[in-house]
Amino acid sequence: MKHNNPAYQQPILPGALKRELIDKLAYFGVFKHPLNAEELQNLLHNYYALERVSQALEELAETGLCYSALGYYSMFPDVADQSDKRQNQEKNATQYFEKLPFYARLIASFPFVRGVAVSGSLSKGVIHQDGDIDYFIVTAHGRLWLARMFLVLFKKVVLQNSRRYFCVNYFVSEHHLEIPDQNVFTATEVTTLIPVFNPSAIRQFKASNPWVKMYYGHFEHPISVTAQNVRLKRVKRLVEWLLNNALGDVLDILSMHITVWRWHIKFKTYSRSKFDLTLRSTRNVSKHHPRDFQTVVLTQVEANRAEIYKRLEKSK
Repeated sequence: MKHNNPAYQQPILPGALKRELIDKLAYFGVFKHPLNAEELQNLLHNYYALERVSQALEELAETGLCYSALGYYSMFPDVADQSDKRQNQEKNATQYFEKLPFYARLIASFPFVRGVAVSGSLSKGVIHQDGDIDYFIVTAHGRLWLARMFLVLFKKVVLQNSRRYFCVNYFVSEHHLEIPDQNVFTATEVTTLIPVFNPSAIRQFKASNPWVKMYYGHFEHPISVTAQNVRLKRVKRLVEWLLNNALGDVLDILSMHITVWRWHIKFKTYSRSKFDLTLRSTRNVSKHHPRDFQTVVLTQVEANRAEIYKRLEKSK
């Protein structure tokens, strides 16, 4: 793989590659998700030849800083069991990818939806047996909460609140695409998004968050999904035309206030900072992650890194 970016021609300090590999193993170790050499090469910030990555991984394994089995690497010794589990999760993901085009077209057909991408575990090519498809949605400016309301009502009424193929939990407005939470967790989620409707909107979202390059400098997604089209274009356009006025403004604001009011009641024990992090709600963002998975992951990543470097000290 050739790169024209001059940064790739700069000399890398000794040990930099191993530090990057440790960081990636610590991150994906949170999910017990083993990686092969090619995947790790793709996930690194700097570009290294595959032969060099493989050699560095073998050296890490020889010193007990990581473990390998069946072509996969992990910071944990049960890498063989993790590999078997990953293969089963990849098989589970197959049926979800088969269902994906239908639900992507469905979501794309809702008023004010401008872009749709798959996030979460499926965007990494795996999913648990009882997992669900997480969607990241870009909406029309000033109509985020109406778009969300239509989708959530459909899920609750028509799908009887089933989340399996229809988990819509993160919305951003097309004019406010920057993500304030700049860390390895959000960088991973942004980088691995799989566009399933209007890829240009998802590309624009990624371009609006260039800071992710600090974590993933040359990532190329190994999973490709055919982008879907809107099925009921006339209905979508009609509803948008009917609400492209002051009434639409009022309904959008009302939808936001009702939702936020309900969340404040449901999650009344949350501090203001935790509410803003896990249930961020503005005219341009709707984030529904009440379990605060981001903080859980970041905390465990640091613990994993500390564990690996502890092994390093013992090996000296």
